[in-house]
Amino acid sequence: MKMWFLLLLIYSSTNTEPVQTQSKGKVILRGGENPCEGYVEIYYNNTAGYVGDKHWDTSAEKVVCRATQCGTPNSTATKNVARLMNRTVWLNELQCSGNENTLWDCRGYPAPGVSFCQKPTVKMIKCSDQVEINLVPSLCQGAAHYFKVEKKTRSGYFCKDNWGDKDREMAEQLCRSLGCGGFKGIPNLEETTKEDFRGSEKTVVDCAGIDPVSNLWQCIRKNAKCRDPVAVTCEEHKTLRLKGNRTNVCSGQLLVDQNGEWKPVKENTSISNNFCKMMHCGDIKNHTYADHNLHLTCTDTVKVVLLNNGKEESKCFGSVHVSVNGINKAVCGTKWTQENSETVCKELNCGKSISWSLQRVGSTPGMMDSVKCTSQESSLWHCKAKHRMNLSCQQVPYVICSGSVEFRLADGPGKCAGRLDVQHGGVWNKVAKSGWDEKYSDNICQRLNCGETTAENHPEKFFQGSGYSVPVKCDRNQPDISECVKSEQNTRNEEAVGITCENHEVVFLDGSESCSGGVGIRQNNNTFWLSGSNETWNSEAAQTVCRQMHCGDLTKFYSRPSAEDTTDMTFRAYRCSGNQASLLHCDKVELLDHNETIAQVECSGTIKMSLSNGCWGKVHILAEEKSGGVCADTWTEEMSRTLCRDQGCGDNVLKVRKPPSGERVLFKSLHTLGYNFTLRESTFVKMQPEEKCVPAYVVCAGSVELKFQASKDECRGMVELIYEDKPLQVSKKVLTEHSDRICRRLGCGKTQHVTAYFGPQDVDETITELKFSGDDSDATLETCRVTEGKREDLGFLQCSDWREMLLEDHGCKGEVAVYSQAGRMLVSSENWTETEAKRLCKDLQCGSFKDKREVPGEDSFWNKTFKCPTDRKPESIWDCETQTPPSMQKKKKLFIECQDKSKVSLNDGCFGEVKIDSSTVCNKNWDIDNSNRVCQELSCGNAFDYSDSPGERPGFYVSCDQHHHVLGQCSTAEGRCQSSVSVSCYKEIKFQTTEKCGGQVQVNYGRNRKNVCVNKDTLSNRKLLNSLCKEMNCENNTNARLGEINKGVFLECPTDCKDLKYCVRQQPCGRQTHGLIIECQGFETVEPKVEESNNTMPLVVGFVMSLLVLILTAVLVCVWMVRRARKAILSKMLPDREADQDSESYDDVDQPRELDLKHENIFAETEFIKETDIQSASSLEYDDVDKAPETQPLTPQVFIPPASKGNFGHQQIAGQNIKMYEVDDPHDYSNHTEDVPADMQTTVEVHIEPKATAEHHAEPPEEEDYLAPDQDG
Repeated sequence: MKMWFLLLLIYSSTNTEPVQTQSKGKVILRGGENPCEGYVEIYYNNTAGYVGDKHWDTSAEKVVCRATQCGTPNSTATKNVARLMNRTVWLNELQCSGNENTLWDCRGYPAPGVSFCQKPTVKMIKCSDQVEINLVPSLCQGAAHYFKVEKKTRSGYFCKDNWGDKDREMAEQLCRSLGCGGFKGIPNLEETTKEDFRGSEKTVVDCAGIDPVSNLWQCIRKNAKCRDPVAVTCEEHKTLRLKGNRTNVCSGQLLVDQNGEWKPVKENTSISNNFCKMMHCGDIKNHTYADHNLHLTCTDTVKVVLLNNGKEESKCFGSVHVSVNGINKAVCGTKWTQENSETVCKELNCGKSISWSLQRVGSTPGMMDSVKCTSQESSLWHCKAKHRMNLSCQQVPYVICSGSVEFRLADGPGKCAGRLDVQHGGVWNKVAKSGWDEKYSDNICQRLNCGETTAENHPEKFFQGSGYSVPVKCDRNQPDISECVKSEQNTRNEEAVGITCENHEVVFLDGSESCSGGVGIRQNNNTFWLSGSNETWNSEAAQTVCRQMHCGDLTKFYSRPSAEDTTDMTFRAYRCSGNQASLLHCDKVELLDHNETIAQVECSGTIKMSLSNGCWGKVHILAEEKSGGVCADTWTEEMSRTLCRDQGCGDNVLKVRKPPSGERVLFKSLHTLGYNFTLRESTFVKMQPEEKCVPAYVVCAGSVELKFQASKDECRGMVELIYEDKPLQVSKKVLTEHSDRICRRLGCGKTQHVTAYFGPQDVDETITELKFSGDDSDATLETCRVTEGKREDLGFLQCSDWREMLLEDHGCKGEVAVYSQAGRMLVSSENWTETEAKRLCKDLQCGSFKDKREVPGEDSFWNKTFKCPTDRKPESIWDCETQTPPSMQKKKKLFIECQDKSKVSLNDGCFGEVKIDSSTVCNKNWDIDNSNRVCQELSCGNAFDYSDSPGERPGFYVSCDQHHHVLGQCSTAEGRCQSSVSVSCYKEIKFQTTEKCGGQVQVNYGRNRKNVCVNKDTLSNRKLLNSLCKEMNCENNTNARLGEINKGVFLECPTDCKDLKYCVRQQPCGRQTHGLIIECQGFETVEPKVEESNNTMPLVVGFVMSLLVLILTAVLVCVWMVRRARKAILSKMLPDREADQDSESYDDVDQPRELDLKHENIFAETEFIKETDIQSASSLEYDDVDKAPETQPLTPQVFIPPASKGNFGHQQIAGQNIKMYEVDDPHDYSNHTEDVPADMQTTVEVHIEPKATAEHHAEPPEEEDYLAPDQDG
């Protein structure tokens, strides 16, 4: 009975419900508007973690709402929210029934923190109850009171009893949660409050282990009776402001007023939600620390803007407005000051205030009034003022900042010469010459990239235009000329400033067209005007000018009086006959009177010089209504640089990679005077009809374009250089050297990192050297070296402004989210049409567009909207990104579904070769996280192992980021794999033993079978051993021992493991580990099969002879056998010696015995024990205890001759097998021989079974000694 009691105890201990240990902590909701809404946070070993949403359903939500005492779930409110990727997911793959008290009681999860979960979102749920906590009777002082809205309203108080050491911490939390600062003290409650407390519901709270506590309801335990409620007095508010974010003054570094000085709030300051309310910024959205100082972002987005005409936002000028959550409201002009204007300009990074005025607007909605700034504020929003939502403004200040000022040289021969205009307040005006200092001209030329002014600023008279002029006068403390523009306008017809910067031309036409205008001659720094005197300016001279300029025939010539003083103007006069090729070839003459007119000409043709492909290619010259090239052998490097500069293609020239062959060109050569030339100063030599040459071919530095390979990512990826219209990959070495410059050049911020490109490296040409002319991002490229036929390591560049657009359910369906350095943000549905959706589906390699819809939500949104351009084809969805933020009133999440979906599979369900759309996946850069993504996507648990299979074949290279939770979201590149990858998931793991219900423990995964090794402590883990038996459909474990093993996999279970498969570790067996041999109920050894001899003749002969002997002796010994049989029964009760002596006296007679086949053969106990020495000792331990009664004696019916002994495991009699099984006493005395009673009797049963066929040979157990039937033991 002891054995049965022990078995019952073991069974009950392994089949009882699991007890929730202290390590399995509380379940709370966090991140919602109240404690009954949010994402699920669960504590294990006092550490907070997430709950993954694999198999998530309403049943799981029921358990959460029950555990948090929040009622029932509102399933329609469930949504995905972003999570911290560096935080543990304690539970995943939950399979709840909905009746559990806590998530720990649900089935499905393998063990805490074991199930791989890389999905960047978790479920945010909302329960039916709503809980509000306040202080009674006042806002920041009183007893802690809760108000719970469910089917019916409940209210009550939190008990203070037994708070312990953390009561002050709890009080601090309570004050902070109410936006009342920190805890200051414990008040004396009013009697009315005490009376209400005594008659109300009371609840005990315990916040131990919850960090941080955002609401007291998270600490709730149970209703109870108590004497006193929680009561606190909180600190008062302090005067605060934010500094540092121009686009949102409600986000930045928090400053506090300390005795008139604004000082940063340090990181050890208690954070109150009231901080933002004090600054008229709503509630706190998030906070960070930089240099130990507190930075806040509030829920309201506020920025100061200047509006042009009160409608469109303008740059650095306009009426002052405040944009609150996307809605512009005016700032009233009551008591407006210069300090206010200076604050606005400084805040908008627009320099200094040039002028301000008040505009009458009738009555318009306002947000601020009576503003009073001290010029020390970082924002107008922080100045003292009336902040009201329903203000009405009669006047609005109009401010012009120096940052709105721009200059240009207008109506001249080019951008470097002309009338000086200034844009002031959004309007272009002339700059009045009165008060202008010529030293300002250098500043203007430099601003316009026209070099310095000439040694002597020539007094050319440029077209004066119309409109007003404004004065520009600088004080000594104004280093920027933009700050010198005055607000007053001069209505007098005053002369405007004219500037000529460094430029060298020969003959030019002063007009709007290349072949018409006033004829001028510029030599070095001197400019001469062709006299319009009738003495020299005639049709012959005009025709010569048209011919020289290759402008066709003369259309018109005339003279125009100068509108300005001609005293300082220099004229030249030439007398031409009409046959000269150039005006300079005509006779130069001196005139006494130039008639103060300038020669003007209009020609029939036009001249244009260009490159065939914009900024690279053959030099094309359009002249005399013909187009053609110029010979390369007369073309110089300086000409290339000048042409590139004139075409706006940079200052440098790159090496030609593929020069053209000889062809017909238009000009042999062209010649200029000076280093800088334009078409108006060039002299061309025409090509003869029968001549050919190699045309000039130029590659300007501005023609090469650095760009990221088009993809779903922006500002990261493989960098290409478009060189002569061919994309060439940039090597990793070059990326590393110029990464910062490239990031800035592409508008992508700074370098984040450069890594090796994850995809194929087999490219024919690679950019192996880049050299720039300066350090800034706009510096011109000087050198670009292309390496052919040599493989260079390709690089992958990620800049700080990188961003990626994903669909979150799987790669081709879900809410549209943008991931960047700032984290995860959802994309607003505003402006999205089928055009943008098609572009995104194509970028994601998801086929055509299928469906889109809007989803309500209050998540963080990407601060830009998307609308694809109509004038060009976007290369990716990022070409559709606009600078317009989403409208606050129209913010809705965008959900898109594409037609296709990347199908990820394994050959054999949960193990095998990884395939994407039936294509191989390359093993390069593959890791266990990618393996986990595959297994989790296929609902196969975590990945246990992965391996590669060498062999070149086409396939996909894969690169995943941390926020990718399925393989379809990862970046892929097609190429040829050197090896493919195979994965085995935990779900595929199966346990087995070398024999039925016992033997060496092994695991199968994939196509592998390995022995299990364990520590010595495993033998004492009955729960583990029983679980192993159940894995093989056997009853509980009865015995276990350690065995020798050289290699295998390690078996060690994580804490609170619920799935035995997760106990298998990819850890090699060490010196301190052993093989595990177990025996379960129902264990059967696999016995060796006796081989039958192929030679049957000796058996036949022996059988015939035995039969003859038996027939001859049957009659003689018939009577004797009866007597002998009776005696044999008595001999079994005697010692061995007596039985042996008795048998010896009949040796001659006993040999040929005839067996009575109608009776079963029974062995004496003494004989049985001797013969079983050759069997495994384990066979004595697991015989069926129910086969024979305890009191049944061993009663032999037929004696088996000694000649038949020795192979009693299988007795062959008349074509039958006789198998014998030992039947033990129900009491297990196998290991306690000293307790066996002396009079114990044993029963042996003999079973006759059909003879087994030759094919059924038992396989020997793996890694165990096995004796063949014909070998000695």
